[in-house]
Amino acid sequence: MRLPGALLSVLILGLPGIGTGLAALHLSGAQAPDFVLKSISGENIRLSEYRGQVVVLSFWAKWCGDCRAQLAGLNEMYSLYREAGFEVIAVSMDRDIDDARETAEAVEVSYPVLFDQGREVSQLYDISSTPMILMIDREGVVREVIEGYRRGTEEEYLDRVRALLRE
Repeated sequence: MRLPGALLSVLILGLPGIGTGLAALHLSGAQAPDFVLKSISGENIRLSEYRGQVVVLSFWAKWCGDCRAQLAGLNEMYSLYREAGFEVIAVSMDRDIDDARETAEAVEVSYPVLFDQGREVSQLYDISSTPMILMIDREGVVREVIEGYRRGTEEEYLDRVRALLRE
């Protein structure tokens, strides 16, 4: 039986909102690939330096309206659970660091924002759309890949983060 392209896309990618992206096909359950990127404040950040913490790795871009809303929601989660061993790292896929900086300032992001100018890290993680979140456990294993964002899903994110923090 041959499925129409749109239906096949829904089956593979999941429904808009919280769904599993293509990156999950090979990253879910695997060690998160390590990388180093410069933050918009100028320091180099290495993912493996966060081992021992639950990490939400968020890929986003300025032109993505859902990304801005998601960044704001992650800001709230970060302030609630930072002391419990929770970290958020936002990876901007913008072409210009000023765009990344402007968005981070507008949203008042309080966690590290990294700049992936050449998109090497985005390619390493097979990011096919934005926003895309990877939830990484304390051992550095990708536990979940969440594609897209839909307002009202913040509680689902919180439940997933709390579960990882309890492990």
